[in-house]
Amino acid sequence: MNASSDVVPKQPRLSVQAFWLTFSKLITALLNIALPILLVRLMSQAEYGVFKQAFLFTGTATNVANLGVSMSAFYFIPRHPERGGQVAFNILLYNMVAGWVPLIVLSFYPQVLRMLFKTDELIPLAFLLGLLVFLTMTASLVQNLPSALEDVRYSTVLIVGTQLAKVIMMAAAVLLFHTVKSLIIAAVLNQLLNGALLYWYLNLRFPRFWTQFEWKAFREQLAYALPYGAVGIIWVIQKDLDNYFVSASLGPRDYAIYAVGWLEIPLISLFLESVVVVLTVRVSKLQKEDRKEDIIRTTAAAATRLSAIQLPIYTFLLVAGHDLIVLLYTKIYEPSARIFAVTITLLLFTFFLSEPIVRAYAHLRNIVLGIKIFNFVLLFCALFPVIHYFGMMGAAVVAVAIQICERVLTAFAAAKTVNARFRHLALYYDLFKIMALTAAAGFFSYTVRNFISPALLVPRISAVAICFALLYLPPFYFMRLPGWEVMSTQRVHSFVRARLAGMRGTTA
Repeated sequence: MNASSDVVPKQPRLSVQAFWLTFSKLITALLNIALPILLVRLMSQAEYGVFKQAFLFTGTATNVANLGVSMSAFYFIPRHPERGGQVAFNILLYNMVAGWVPLIVLSFYPQVLRMLFKTDELIPLAFLLGLLVFLTMTASLVQNLPSALEDVRYSTVLIVGTQLAKVIMMAAAVLLFHTVKSLIIAAVLNQLLNGALLYWYLNLRFPRFWTQFEWKAFREQLAYALPYGAVGIIWVIQKDLDNYFVSASLGPRDYAIYAVGWLEIPLISLFLESVVVVLTVRVSKLQKEDRKEDIIRTTAAAATRLSAIQLPIYTFLLVAGHDLIVLLYTKIYEPSARIFAVTITLLLFTFFLSEPIVRAYAHLRNIVLGIKIFNFVLLFCALFPVIHYFGMMGAAVVAVAIQICERVLTAFAAAKTVNARFRHLALYYDLFKIMALTAAAGFFSYTVRNFISPALLVPRISAVAICFALLYLPPFYFMRLPGWEVMSTQRVHSFVRARLAGMRGTTA
């Protein structure tokens, strides 16, 4: 092996790696939430809407142009660690070439932004946006590569460090200049920093990695990534489509309200992602052994345990969401609370956990693709008339309804594949009890909240949290519902000791 073997870190236990990866993602998500909370206090509503438009476009353009090629690192590097430098260079080469497309288009035809957003606000910023997309694609490996290499230390440091640098640079820009242009320039500088870190890390792990190019390996990597990327394009565009329609129909000022209403809850996405990853491995093994009954039972058990976390969070957000939006984003964004109440409904449909089954049974991928295409066409045709008659609330309802429809149809196809029957609903008995307990705690919390003055935001939110916990946690523990053992003193102490031991081992 080449000289890079001297710096290859010892592979940590999977639990330690998962803990630090989850920790870094949580910190990243919290930082990304903190930045908008600052921005809405320093920018007008219209300026914040233009800011959201600009970064909506760069996010969509980056994901579409990437075509999932960056994610191929997670497939090829674990299988061929000795070719890690070559795999990384192939991705870097593709991203650099593909990144030129949006840069050239925006440089010579900035009017494309007017076509998308029906405003001229972004046209003077077209070149900067194209440059940002190019640099983002080029530097995107700075977070993915250490994770693919199972390099826990650098993965944690680079993920948290690059996001922290981004927040600091953009916060400084808005504090000093109060303009959208300054924020884009700060993002460009941040991506230049990320590119420098990526080159340093690649050269550290794989000296002279740029000399390891092979056309055959490059084609093999593209052949793997592009089919998945084609499906991913549909998902990316469908996910952002309602944002483009609302922005183009109602303008930056109203779009700022709509964008805040789609506030992402990082804790929920992290829990769901962790469950899906673990369940996918388990379901794949059971599928190879044709143990469909065990797949049904395993999925039901995972869904029930997930509901013990997701349902309380959903109910708390439903009750306290209005006060949270006003507290975090100021009174100006109070209309966003209605949008938020609609969008969090998607949390109720995360319990199907059909994705692991779809990944295990190849024929389901074509069915899911057909469902996505149908829903995309339906959403595209419905958004304009719905916004015309019902405004942004109609857009949110339609977007959420179509996503729910997609999840239900996918779950139905997955259930049919594993021969699920009506009798299997008995496996979800504990989930139904959690639903009833959550509903009771939520109703009690809502009643208490309404006795407190709307002007006292923090007391209202605190009262909801305390009342909900008092009514939910003791019955949950004494009824021995799935996940109750996590609340035991012994389990908490064991978890803390394990994490501290992992931290000492990683540091060493």
